[in-house]
Amino acid sequence: MDDKGDLKELLEAMKKYNLFPGDALIAITARHYHIDAVLTFDEDFKRVPMLRVIP
Repeated sequence: MDDKGDLKELLEAMKKYNLFPGDALIAITARHYHIDAVLTFDEDFKRVPMLRVIP
């Protein structure tokens, strides 16, 4: 089983984008799978430049 990330990557996303752990996990998972948009009303994802927020 290959590792998809680590705690360091999660903490970096939390700090860099000022996200809660769950949101940071979604952001780094999206990056890993080359997903560039999220369907959400959560405004916090607008701080993640690699994600387009679709309300």
